[in-house]
Amino acid sequence: MRNTIRNGSAPLGLTLIELMAVLAIMTALLTMGIPLFQATVKNNRLQAETLALRAILTNARTEALARRMPVTVCESADGESCATDAATWSTGYIAFADQDNDRVVDDSEDVFLVRSVDAPGITLAFDGSGSDSHLRFSPRGDSLNFSGTFILCDNRGDREARGLLLANSGAVTVATDRDSPANDIIDDLGGDDVSCP
Repeated sequence: MRNTIRNGSAPLGLTLIELMAVLAIMTALLTMGIPLFQATVKNNRLQAETLALRAILTNARTEALARRMPVTVCESADGESCATDAATWSTGYIAFADQDNDRVVDDSEDVFLVRSVDAPGITLAFDGSGSDSHLRFSPRGDSLNFSGTFILCDNRGDREARGLLLANSGAVTVATDRDSPANDIIDDLGGDDVSCP
């Protein structure tokens, strides 16, 4: 058997037409892919903040039951005291054993949960029956008439909003669109469409 070696000059590269075709395909893929990737990142941020808030609320309720004393969850800019500005839910919030039920963190009271929200572009608001700046869980685990809806939004508006519903019983559930037919906007505790701040 003979070894045959080609002595001809085979092309070793791309022609200009092949290169232009590859660049056109890459451009099309990137043009379609980048917006989808950005939407996925925004959805994941909203979902992460929603899950973190749900965990805080569930833990605060559990602590109220375990400690047999009221627990207050409130907006907090500094992680040490309750704020009164409803816009600071987006900055952070705390949960503490509120022994004297005054919504003020006293020296003898334990701040056991602190959440500093580091999610640029996400707003968090509480639309509640008792107060928009705080809520309380009783030693029985109910929310002491502080029912309402937590709404998490980004710059995409109402259709992409996430929410948590807090019932008077203290139960925390994920807000969904209960309209028939559905309009792709989640509903608040009263059944109305949420509105992003």
